[in-house]
Amino acid sequence: MHNIWTLTQREYLERVRSRMFVVFTLLMPAIMAGFVLIPTKLAEMNAGGERHIVIVANNAQLAATVGRELQTPRPETNADFPDQPVKPATYAIRVDTNTTDAERDRLRQQVSDGQVTGFLWLTDGALQQHAVTYSTREAADFDQSSEIRSAVRTAVTRHLLLQKGMTAPETDMLLTPITLKTIRIEKGREGTSGTSVFFTAFAMVMLLYAVVLIYGIAVMRSVIEEKSTRILEVLLSSVSAKQLLAGKILGVGAVGLTQILVWVVFAILFSVPGLVAARSFLGEVHIPVAGMVAFVVFFLLAYLLYSSMYAAIGSMVNTEHEAQQMQWPAMVPLVLAVVLMNAVIQHPNSPLAFWLSIVPFFAPLLMLIRILIEQPPAWQLALCLVLMLFTIYALLALGSRIYRVGILMYGKRPTLPELRRWLRYAG
Repeated sequence: MHNIWTLTQREYLERVRSRMFVVFTLLMPAIMAGFVLIPTKLAEMNAGGERHIVIVANNAQLAATVGRELQTPRPETNADFPDQPVKPATYAIRVDTNTTDAERDRLRQQVSDGQVTGFLWLTDGALQQHAVTYSTREAADFDQSSEIRSAVRTAVTRHLLLQKGMTAPETDMLLTPITLKTIRIEKGREGTSGTSVFFTAFAMVMLLYAVVLIYGIAVMRSVIEEKSTRILEVLLSSVSAKQLLAGKILGVGAVGLTQILVWVVFAILFSVPGLVAARSFLGEVHIPVAGMVAFVVFFLLAYLLYSSMYAAIGSMVNTEHEAQQMQWPAMVPLVLAVVLMNAVIQHPNSPLAFWLSIVPFFAPLLMLIRILIEQPPAWQLALCLVLMLFTIYALLALGSRIYRVGILMYGKRPTLPELRRWLRYAG
């Protein structure tokens, strides 16, 4: 036990003190902050410029109604984002009742010269064909297209309702959008919103996937590096192969937990008052205590499961190039679990979700999703943990046998018959 603790300390301190660990630990929160803050700042910068739109229509009153719809700032209609700021009006509207082809050519030239942002062809013929055209150089600006499409739809509907005899207040009431907020029922009580549950599950599962993959590969690379430099031959003179494998897995796993703890601290600091964009985003991430406990448990189980596979792969090969070709048995189950994640999020209690979540190679991600979305029955959780522990024990036993022989084997990559011989030798 003393040897395992010494090896664990060696693996842990060697990585924590490395420059790469410090850079990656600090860089990841910076990247995540950038994903939240940079798009918001860019949107504010783009919203600051005024767009000059020409509305060409036979009916000047309808064109003016479309213009008012575009210039009227609307509050965010999604009730799940109440802190989202209202977008200011950024349109300068000019109404044009000349609907000739010559006028259309003249407007095209103005758009090309940058005199106007674009023009909306809202003639009677276009409305009859339900084919209104907006011409602009910024055709890839989908937000602008969506705003104009919504304004045209609302204005045309309002215009038709007024023609049918409805009053302006009646049309306003009829056209006011209805917000829908999905609420999760927890033990007979209303809980968090559906958006919060989705963001929480997605964020935690992707974090678990990334960390397990990164540190599983780190174990494999460590074995390859020590094997290529012949350090293992020196270490094996003092400790057994099983102790060496245990120390390596525990040490690298402790590094992963340390990094997650640092990221959690950064996330808490990032959500302090004053960071409106961060607060509106992180406000959707609600992590219950049971979810945090489940995350730690499934991280440890997933790490033990996959790191034993990666350690065995690292002991079988001699270079990282060979390892990239051999690591598909460990990587494919993780990728498949991410692919199947959406089906489990939508229907966490379906038979498909149950069977997928108790498969040991999928369980760390998919059972975690089920716990975060809707607590599964205790017997299903117990069955999942038992199957995972049994699979981990079997993989550690198998991986340690391959590791025991493979770390001292140099030369060509082993074939399946040679692997069977290794297992017999190690037995």
